[in-house]
Amino acid sequence: MSQMSATSHFLHLPDDVLVYLLDLAPMSDLESVSKTCKQLKTICGLVRAPYLYELNHEGLEYNAASASSTVSFSHALASLRCRENRWRTMRPISSSYRSTLNESNFTSYSQNVALYVSRQIASAVVHGDTVEHSTYHGQSNEVTRFHDADVLQDLLVLLRMHIGTGVSYLCFLSLRGMSPHSAAASPTRIILTGISPMGYISAPLHAHGLRILGTWCALLTTVRCSMKPEAQVNTLLLCNWKTNSLIKLAGVHPDNIDDFHFINSRTLAVIHRAASNSSQLVLRLYDVTLPSQISSSGCVRLRLSLRLPLIENHAYILPISRMVLPRASQEQVLQPDQRPHEILSPNSGIMALSIPLGMGTEEARLNIAIDVAMLLSIARGNDISDRTMSWSQWGPKISRVFLTNDVLRAEGDVKPLQDVEGYRIAFSTNIDCGDSQTPISEEHSRPAAFIIDFNPASVRWARQEDKAGRGLRGALVTEPSVLRPGHFFAEEVVSSLPYTRTMLEGYLPQHQIRLSRDEVVYPAHPVQESPLHNVYSFA
Repeated sequence: MSQMSATSHFLHLPDDVLVYLLDLAPMSDLESVSKTCKQLKTICGLVRAPYLYELNHEGLEYNAASASSTVSFSHALASLRCRENRWRTMRPISSSYRSTLNESNFTSYSQNVALYVSRQIASAVVHGDTVEHSTYHGQSNEVTRFHDADVLQDLLVLLRMHIGTGVSYLCFLSLRGMSPHSAAASPTRIILTGISPMGYISAPLHAHGLRILGTWCALLTTVRCSMKPEAQVNTLLLCNWKTNSLIKLAGVHPDNIDDFHFINSRTLAVIHRAASNSSQLVLRLYDVTLPSQISSSGCVRLRLSLRLPLIENHAYILPISRMVLPRASQEQVLQPDQRPHEILSPNSGIMALSIPLGMGTEEARLNIAIDVAMLLSIARGNDISDRTMSWSQWGPKISRVFLTNDVLRAEGDVKPLQDVEGYRIAFSTNIDCGDSQTPISEEHSRPAAFIIDFNPASVRWARQEDKAGRGLRGALVTEPSVLRPGHFFAEEVVSSLPYTRTMLEGYLPQHQIRLSRDEVVYPAHPVQESPLHNVYSFA
């Protein structure tokens, strides 16, 4: 009874007094207090707000491992600032996982789970020095077209097709066990029927995906009109893997689609290829209302159209462009009673686009890094579904462009743009390629890999190191990059988002790099040994 009375008196204190007192409390106590009642949960949110806002403003993110749980939020912020040079030195302090390379290419690494894909799909779960392997074999008369994984939900989704009947279906597996996921309503869900098996390889499903957003698995499908073969309709196909419901959402622009991603649970980004000019790409943002318990239907509405750099007519864009988002943007697990959030936090990260170009026998790639938060700020302030913003109106402020050489790329090699985590991009190119007017044909160039970091805290730290004359293991790039007309572009393309760049040592071409918050995973070639997958933690 006395305890209830004390609690009652405590809650009668003015909110500003409670905020002051809780600001002095250790973080572990603050978390416990926030779970007691709605009033204290709100006040604890007020305590956290200024520190989380300051972290976001500096491009940092609070991580419980970054500071002891016995200190206050203000001390935790100071600790993060002292350690904000994590990832800046790029000096590995430990090799936590080594696995001999085989024919497989790993496509994901997060939370000690590595996903490999070759003829079969396999996962490796790392526990210290112990490695557990699982494999999904499937059926001999079925083929896998798309796959996507979400480590937070222990979910692997495959789009498979039965060769004999042309029935296409989604298969929901546990990423670690490679067995049917225990939370799935059913192990499989049929989504399309009547696809011609003979046309499967040449025109697979006329679909793009998969993408996972919480309980929803998404495909963008294209249906051509039988009466008018030139006409087509793009439809967003959503399947809820926990309820087995299937929803089709119309409203996507009819132009051809190269790639798409969910920036968050309300914003869909799609790379469209203009029907009138295949060398003109448009990045369109759509406002998506997902079906919920309240409503059994949803909608897609065009919100913003942004023209990407205009390519000259005598150059052409090769299929297919690629869009990569930070995994933090993709792995948003929505509870059944939650409403989608419309915006991301200010440090949401970089969206990277990779567009293959060709001119005669030469090939190159235009790679564009776009600040997601700034992109969404444009989308929130505009509704221009009936017109398109040119590159000059938005490109220089929120993006960076790279023109890279593809002359050494052989069939089967990975694309130069490999992974994005927060503000960092794993990027492979030829070692003598720069950001501007690099010749396309270079006989003596060789493949190399880089970590490109757009984090504002990284740039600020690098500037201080450069000013102090201590030198950087890498390069600080702050001057605008210019791709001038007369080569691939019909207009001058200028961008000026600053970044730091560090070269990875021992990188093996034809294999992929994966990033996590505090690690980088990439194939390296030790001296007199077979190639290994190395996972390094950074001080």
